[in-house]
Amino acid sequence: MKRLLLILTLISYQAVSQMVYQPSDVDTQAMPAGGAGLLNQFIASNVQIPFRSSVKGVDGKVFVKGVVERNGTMSGFEIIKGIDSLCDKEAIRVMSLYKAWKPAVLKNEKVRQTVVYHLSFKSPALTNFDSSSWSFIHYYNDKYVVVTDPGQYRYRSIIPLDEKGIVKSDILYEELKAGKWKQISSIPFKRKELWYNVHGEIGVDSVRAYQLSAEDNYETNYVPYLTFQMDGKLLSYIEYFSLGKMAIKKSYYLSGMLKEMETFSDSSSINVTYYDNGQLRSVIENPKRSPEYFKDGKTFSAWDYDGTQKVKNGNGWWKYTSTVTEGSKKILVEEGEFTSGSKNGKWIGKLADNTVYYTEIYNAGKLLEGASFVNGEKITYQNKALQAQFKGGVTELYRFLGTNIIYPPDAAKMGISGRVFISFVVCEDGSLCDYKLEKGVRDDIDREALRVVKRMSGKWQPGEIRGQKVRVKYNLPVNFALQ
Repeated sequence: MKRLLLILTLISYQAVSQMVYQPSDVDTQAMPAGGAGLLNQFIASNVQIPFRSSVKGVDGKVFVKGVVERNGTMSGFEIIKGIDSLCDKEAIRVMSLYKAWKPAVLKNEKVRQTVVYHLSFKSPALTNFDSSSWSFIHYYNDKYVVVTDPGQYRYRSIIPLDEKGIVKSDILYEELKAGKWKQISSIPFKRKELWYNVHGEIGVDSVRAYQLSAEDNYETNYVPYLTFQMDGKLLSYIEYFSLGKMAIKKSYYLSGMLKEMETFSDSSSINVTYYDNGQLRSVIENPKRSPEYFKDGKTFSAWDYDGTQKVKNGNGWWKYTSTVTEGSKKILVEEGEFTSGSKNGKWIGKLADNTVYYTEIYNAGKLLEGASFVNGEKITYQNKALQAQFKGGVTELYRFLGTNIIYPPDAAKMGISGRVFISFVVCEDGSLCDYKLEKGVRDDIDREALRVVKRMSGKWQPGEIRGQKVRVKYNLPVNFALQ
């Protein structure tokens, strides 16, 4: 009898735990941690409007129904009102990534509750898109100014796209001659497979990925740099205003959710970061780029993992996690005070086992003194980070290159010039290793550039982080130009 009673009790409990309530049936309704405003910002940052839907323009809302579980996730997705199959699928993808709900409460117990939320999809019709060739076509006059009047057409560019609207092959340039378009040049499309370094996800160092780009010999970027996991999930997105001038940079969690987004203007940048559950982590507006992440963050707000705002308008106490690498990644918990957007007073960083990793004293964002503790050794420092650099600075670096480079005779005779890009690692003792030719000109020029770069080994001052010498990867352009 007792066993039967226990079974009935368990069945009854399971039935209650699986019950789904309507908003009107609970004492406290399920809601996004941090409020609906932060969820709306999350949605706007993560929605990727399907290319096919945006060709003719889209302006509508998808209403998604689901169940907010007791652990803050959402399940059982259903489209109540949609736009098309592609937008509907994207809406469910985005809502499934958000796991920062505060569950409903009934009689002091967390319960499951139905929620309906809408996602907006708005994009104007794509101009200059040619559906017959599935490409963007831009027309120019004889002064290479964009025009729409066919009577002024002289040149055109053709950007071939795949089904998702991503460039898929070389960008072509054509000239109109005798009523026919003839190719005059092209910009190479590149698909490069690589190992992508993963940051902020414990247990994963890197994943297989591929990068798509198209650029000319002058390093002008005509399409964004896109890096994808092998299953197609986006890992990073970088777009440029012009030569070497970044406009926007995004990185994503392995789930495909936005991790960090930084937008740039001529004099400022705005950095937005998210936790892995979709909760907004921080918003930092820098009046100018700064080598120290928070130093110039005069407009700074931050939230805990559960949506509680800890720093508002640059003032408050923040405790957050990051990672450090000492052979393997370790969780680092950092906390301290912000005043007017800058670190102030004592900051402490501790490892997951509560071991003190560093202590630092700040005054209005300026580091006064710091000490790190590794393997029982205390190291003091006054600069949080020091970049690896050639002894004597940039001027001496290029003087060394100019003095040591021997222009390959055959290349000189043929008038060949260009820039070779070589990456290498500056080790803790100032020696160099892990040389890699990132982009070359031709074999003899590439070999000469690598030869000279290798001669620089031992002539570098190693980089430091919190007083500890570290390995730093460096990318160096070596210019070959005929006088």
